Amino acid sequence: MRITLSLFIFTCLLLTSFAYGCEHLPYGKPKDSDFVKCRDGYAIGYSYDLKAAEWVAYTLNKQTWVPVERQDDFREDTDIPVQFRTYESDYQEPVFHMGHLANSESLDKSIKQNSETFLMSNMTPQLPGHNTAVWKGLENRERKWAESRGSVYIITGGVYRAPVTYIGNRVPVPAMYYKIIYDKANNESLAYLFPHDNIKTANLDDYLTSIDVIETVSGLNFLSGIEDEDEALIEKVTAPSQWP
Repeated sequence: MRITLSLFIFTCLLLTSFAYGCEHLPYGKPKDSDFVKCRDGYAIGYSYDLKAAEWVAYTLNKQTWVPVERQDDFREDTDIPVQFRTYESDYQEPVFHMGHLANSESLDKSIKQNSETFLMSNMTPQLPGHNTAVWKGLENRERKWAESRGSVYIITGGVYRAPVTYIGNRVPVPAMYYKIIYDKANNESLAYLFPHDNIKTANLDDYLTSIDVIETVSGLNFLSGIEDEDEALIEKVTAPSQWP
């Protein structure tokens, strides 16, 4: 009887784990990447070959907390095997920023949450005219939409194409960046695909696309955990403009 009861408890715990998984992946993993980790504020899928995240995902809610200060504690990710890590020293060159994927200004509920956005696994080599312009502008808007809509879900990453440019110890530079913003309550999404170039925030509407297009160029599968009918509708639609 004791063995049966223990087995029952173990099975319940296991099923609970499968049912809930990572809180930052309520709609499924975009890919079973080499390294998948659920952090305090976001989930990450990291490619050992790319030495970069293929995707990061997080939820932004209407802010009800006092934000912590920006931690600025860039550092190697010791969860990644040594041979596949990136380092600050890789960026000791004159061109690229250490560009965040999971947005540090958005993930500021606790010191730990904000600090984890400064892990090098969350960085890609990003042109200053992209990072501080269109990318920052879209990060500002995702926070604005979280406030006005109550909650939005974000998936973002880089896309790599030959011929690849490298910095440091063979850290590749993305050819493109994507960002998907999903509003579950209204069953609406915005999907952006940018060339890695100097782009002004005022031109954001020019880079709206469909989730289907991003899946094609990235090889990832987004929002697979929602109802099939909703997924098919959301992924094929290209919004005519940003949300107000």
